[in-house]
Amino acid sequence: MAMRAARGLSFLILLFFALSGAAQAAEPRRIVTTDNSDYFGFDLRSDQNVSLDQCKTTCLGDPACRAFTYNTKAKWCFLKSDYNQLKPFSGAVAGKVANVDGDTDIGAAPPLAFFPNWMADQAQQFRNKLTDPAYDKPTEGLAALQAAAEQAALTGDHRLAVQKYQAALSVLPDDGALWLALARETLGVQPASNTSDPSTLPANVTSAAFNAYKLVRTAKTRAEALALLAAGLDKRDLFRPAIQAYEASLALVNSPAVQADYADLKARKGFRVIDHSVDADSSSPRICAQFSEDLVKTGVDYSQFVTVDNAAPKAVEAKDKQICVEGLEHGQHYDVTFRAGLPAAIGETIAAPVVLSIYVQDRAPSARFTGDSFVLPAGARRGIPVVTVNMSAAKMKLYRIGDRSLAQLLSGYQFLHQLDGYDISTISDQMGEPVWEGTLDIANDLNKEVTTSFPVDEAIPQRKPGVYVLTAQPVDDKSDDYGSRATQWFVVSDIGLSTYTG
Repeated sequence: MAMRAARGLSFLILLFFALSGAAQAAEPRRIVTTDNSDYFGFDLRSDQNVSLDQCKTTCLGDPACRAFTYNTKAKWCFLKSDYNQLKPFSGAVAGKVANVDGDTDIGAAPPLAFFPNWMADQAQQFRNKLTDPAYDKPTEGLAALQAAAEQAALTGDHRLAVQKYQAALSVLPDDGALWLALARETLGVQPASNTSDPSTLPANVTSAAFNAYKLVRTAKTRAEALALLAAGLDKRDLFRPAIQAYEASLALVNSPAVQADYADLKARKGFRVIDHSVDADSSSPRICAQFSEDLVKTGVDYSQFVTVDNAAPKAVEAKDKQICVEGLEHGQHYDVTFRAGLPAAIGETIAAPVVLSIYVQDRAPSARFTGDSFVLPAGARRGIPVVTVNMSAAKMKLYRIGDRSLAQLLSGYQFLHQLDGYDISTISDQMGEPVWEGTLDIANDLNKEVTTSFPVDEAIPQRKPGVYVLTAQPVDDKSDDYGSRATQWFVVSDIGLSTYTG
């Protein structure tokens, strides 16, 4: 058994070196230079007192060298293990290693600001799992594994293709093309019911795509890695990073297929109107649209992006994720249009106009008290103003809490608060008693606030000591007992006024 394991290990080692040698033989290297420039970072080592040609030769002869910066005045050659940023530097020559055959090497992959750190750690853990010594290593060769994976993909058996690519990556974890293929096939696997597939598969897609992104070095392959990453992020409901991944992919290669997926995602989850509301119960109604992203806080006049019945709105308020159109009227129909180009704080704009066709209803019947009649004088004619909207009559109830129950009232939470049905029942049953119930006729004016005086003298001609509670509600009110009712607390007394005067 030990001899067989040793032979298997030797086979894998020979396979790795054979593949590495074949890759190097298939990719002859040359140097491409840029004058007055410097490849920043990734320092490998430096050679002094050498010519530019010697610097080129040294880099080509070192498999670890991918770029260099040569200082023409000092004759120093700074070898680089990789390259990314090309910065202006007078008197320097920046060089990079390029393959004669195949696509152009575009350098090290820049960091992805939109990709969460915890997800990058997850990708590393996925790689560690495949390279762990405890992971079952394949017995067949890489060519056989790839052929089996490609055949499985052609027949639609994406799950088998995933297994074959994972086996290949357990031997060659630095092969970006294999990670790309793994991400692509994982994306095609249909989740099995009653398994962890719905969460595991999208996580493996993003992990494989991110590992591929860090390894591949051409515009085509890196764009594909970003597109696969976007698809995985979409499946994980990380829509904003997914949109940014698609944008990064299209910046490298303008693929019609990726453009279609990007447009679909933006239409579903990009900056858009997600809801609207109508504030019809105020004296001046308004229509508000809610957006998926925060709006620009300053420097943008959003009124230029809004029309009401194809005309400029009277007033627009934009705040946080909402734009409200004001200056409307009850009982009217409006077409509110939000124009294409309306910007969000993240820099995205609405791609197409959004039209909200809305009818602003009349105000719902309501009643309230002004709250300034807590103490009514005993000597004068007493009345409590009731403010109503769209009511021809109000249902009124009056309760008295005697002096013996005042301590219980003051120790509770109800005193001086608006009461609901349960609170009123508690006061009526435990602390006080109903003293009057009836309707108050109102001279209604459509959608306008009407103030009517409730005649306290007629309701309680014989005043008794205590605190009174008056409630008002629409006659046909069908709201449940949890709803708050218009409540007015008051006492009828001259004691405080006489004491103050004295």
